[in-house]
Amino acid sequence: MLHGLHETLQYALDDALRAPVWVAWLLLAIAAAATALGPRGQRPVNMVMLAAGSFALAFSGLRGRVHPWLAPGAAVIAFVLGGLLGAWATTWGTAALLAMVSGSAFGVAAWALKLKWLPLAAVGASLGLFLGVTRLRKLHVALPPLFAAAFAALGAAIGWAPNRRGAALYWLNDVDWVLGLFAALAIPLLALSLWRERRRKAKLEARTPQMDDEDLKRAIAARQPEYERAAAESSE
Repeated sequence: MLHGLHETLQYALDDALRAPVWVAWLLLAIAAAATALGPRGQRPVNMVMLAAGSFALAFSGLRGRVHPWLAPGAAVIAFVLGGLLGAWATTWGTAALLAMVSGSAFGVAAWALKLKWLPLAAVGASLGLFLGVTRLRKLHVALPPLFAAAFAALGAAIGWAPNRRGAALYWLNDVDWVLGLFAALAIPLLALSLWRERRRKAKLEARTPQMDDEDLKRAIAARQPEYERAAAESSE
């Protein structure tokens, strides 16, 4: 299984390395945005991943089965709709992204084991959709740094691994090195995201007593005329 999965990932990397150099800069820019925005960085990740995934699914599913012009046209429409879902619907965009990733992982694993991949892919997608809806806040802490690390590693490979571009990072032609770079980036980025979330919670907890005191002071100030009037009436 591991050997088949490794070959599948290597073939996917070989295909990705044929991408133009602007794709590398786009991936690096998204990685930087996801890191800088923290939990809000999930929105650009959703937009890019759902757009690309919808395009690939529509194009590969329709190519060779319908009119030659229908597959790319449907893929472009799917690309736009997927990008809009990721950009506007944060909750369902994250759930759809997790369903796509989980379904793909289950499907690839089933294919490597020579099992029927479609039912297992459907199970994986359903599980990802459920987790995406019920664990939204935690996912928005963990997913942006992980995707940022993946985008940065893949962007570096596309931009500087191929021989036609000088092969400044030639070792990134091997999927093992790309996975190693992903892990080396993911650990500190995930630690940074967790530290930010812990700091946010500490600030919120510190502000809560102060906010309660301020609310009490405003309530007393609002009822001060009533207290003064009652005191005046009792003295008479």
